Parts: sequence; structure tokens; C-alpha cells
Amino acid sequence: MRPVLVIVTALATLVASLGFALPARAATPTKVAVIVGPVGEELTPVYIGLAEAAATEAEVRGASVARAYSPNANAAQVLAAVEGATIVIYLGHGVGTPNPYSPNPNAATTNGWGLNGPNAVGTHADAWSDGTLAYYGEAWIAANARPAPGWVMIYSNACYAPGASEGFDTPADEKKAADRVSAYSRAPLAELGASAYFATDFYEGAAHLVGTLLDQPSLPYGEVFSSEPRFSAAGLARLPHGLVSGAETWLHRSAYFEGKLDYWYAFAGNPAASLADGAAGRPAGNEASAAAATGAVPPLTAIDGLAIGMASSYAESIGWEGQPTIALPLELGGGMPDGDPTWVLVCADRCASLPIVDSCPCFVGTTDQRVANLSHDAWRLLSDAPLEEGLIRVELYLAPAVIPADSPDA
Repeated sequence: MRPVLVIVTALATLVASLGFALPARAATPTKVAVIVGPVGEELTPVYIGLAEAAATEAEVRGASVARAYSPNANAAQVLAAVEGATIVIYLGHGVGTPNPYSPNPNAATTNGWGLNGPNAVGTHADAWSDGTLAYYGEAWIAANARPAPGWVMIYSNACYAPGASEGFDTPADEKKAADRVSAYSRAPLAELGASAYFATDFYEGAAHLVGTLLDQPSLPYGEVFSSEPRFSAAGLARLPHGLVSGAETWLHRSAYFEGKLDYWYAFAGNPAASLADGAAGRPAGNEASAAAATGAVPPLTAIDGLAIGMASSYAESIGWEGQPTIALPLELGGGMPDGDPTWVLVCADRCASLPIVDSCPCFVGTTDQRVANLSHDAWRLLSDAPLEEGLIRVELYLAPAVIPADSPDA
């Protein structure tokens, strides 16, 4: 036994004999994910400043902060930041429903996050048309994001999230605002086990919310909402949630930006619950959220041709020795080619097009589920990680509309 260990053991015995309690081992810090999507070269730094204000509020209270900021806020980086997070904050473009662009909402692109797209070029460019911006909607988030049970979603300065219309559009009435907040909050509350949803357009509103949540985790969400300095009880409307049983939608209409009267602030969930309640604070009657909160296996699916997940490796396929190849689960189109193989775009540290030459079981339906099996040459082409790591996170473009600029095929 080492002398230091003897001294420590003796000290512990002495302290215990005197009736003093030894300090408890520090608990794992609360994880806060902060996402900033691209909103153009001028506005993105402003959003990053707002994000850093929220991140600082979290860090000074002992939380760990995972940042995913443009130009690096791609799908893989964002999912890694969100994994296990108790609070998720998003700043960036938003497309809610209803909106003036389409009468038919598309769950693949609406009520979610606008991130650096597959054709991002290392800037804050935010054009959906050329792929520098991509909208990852509620369906993609529900299928791929894995925050902590009972987590809290905070939208900051994202169009439609608190109910307001865009500046060029007709101002929202109460029904339209409520429909937007209900639509934006449905997937977090009903599918991903969130206990609360907040949306704010107020300056540093997210920083105030995260500070209050961490300072007073037992404070009911309704009181967290009303603690906002610009809150006015006269501007509050409380309504049943339009899409989630047991939840409420709170709308706050007030004068703010350039004196405009609009819906700048919103809440959805159970106002009597709190962050300290964790998974128990979810709105009642949502079996899907219970499954998500207990770590249910995400469905193996591709949204708009994109699947994201872990990839393992194998040596090589017969007839394709020494070449980078990929095997996919049958659910994603895997199988031995009958003639010329199908090629898919795969991105990890780098992007490359790979031929599908086989299928893989890939532990589908288990907690070890993978989206692909890479030949050793494919692994080395895509990643600098050693093969010994066993798994890398990849983006799999089954039907890529735009080839990323750093791809060898671009």
C-alpha cells in the first residue's frame, strides 16, 4: 500500500470518528447544447454573441457546454452536441407551420433547425437553393437527436418559433400563433421526451432562461417564463396545446422590436413541472416521449435521402479487394449488386462517393445500431480515426441533391 493512500485512509477514519461528513463526490455536470445555424455573414456573428451570452450563463453555474456554431454547425456536429443534453438552445433560421410558402407542411424541413448544409463552404452562407443551408425538420430531429430525459428546448431568434410572422407577412392572430408554437413544440414534447419548450425573440432571452433554469431547477416552468424582465401579465394567453395531450401553449404578445406589437415569446408544456422533475415533468399521455426518454432505439430511416448514425468497418468484399466500398442495412438499400453498383455519398472527416457492394446486419433494432459498414479503405478515405476506435459517426446521402464542396467528387 502506498504511503499517500495510508494517510488518506487514516484521515477519513479520523474525520468520520469526529462526526464530520466527507464531501460528496461531484456529480456529473448538467450538459447544455448551444447551436447557431448560418444566417448570413453579417447576422451570424450577432447570433453567436447571443449564444455565447447563454453559454456563459450556463458555464458560470457549473454546467458543461457543447457548442455547435456556424460554420461548423452541420448535422453530425449538432447531434453530437445535443446527445445527453439537459437544455438545448438553438439560434438560427426557422420555418414553422403555418407559413406563407406552402399550404402543406413538410415534416422533413419545418419546425426544426437550419444548419450548415451539405454544400457548406466554411462560411456563414445561408442559401437553401445551393445547399449551404439545409433545414432539418421535426421528423429528422425526432429520428436522430438523443437529448437527456426531461430535457428543455429553447429557441432564440428563430422565425415562427414564438408564434410571430416574418416581417413581410401579415401579423399573426392568436390562432395562427398558437398553431405555430404547438407545431414547433410537438416533436420535442411528444417524441423526444422534453418537459418544456421555450421560444424567445427578446435580446439575450435565452441567456436569462438558462440562468434561471440552472439557478432554480425546482422553479415551475410557468414561473420561469414569467421571470423574463420583459414579461407582461396583460400580454399572456394560456391555451390548451393543440397537438400534445396534457400540455399548454402560452403566448405572450407585447410591443418590442421597433415598438411592434407581436408574439415574441412563448412556452409549451406543463407549467407546473420543473427542470428538477426531469422525465417526470413531461406532459401526460405521450407514450412516444416515454420511449424516447428511456433511450429507445431510434428508427433506422433516411429523411430526404439523409441518414446519420454510426458506421463500423470490415476488411473488404470479394471482387472489390483494395477498394473503398460500403455495405448498408437492407432497410437503407444494402445488398450485393446485380450489375453496376449504386453509389452513395458518405461524409465523416471528409466526404467520398462509395459503391454499395453488400448488406450488413448492422445490429438494426438494438442500441448498437449502425447505418453502414465501411471497408478498411473506405474508413481511411473518410476519417483520420484509427480503425481500432471501432465506430465513427457518418452522414449517408442516399440521394444527394448537392455534393459537398470538400468531396473528391465535387
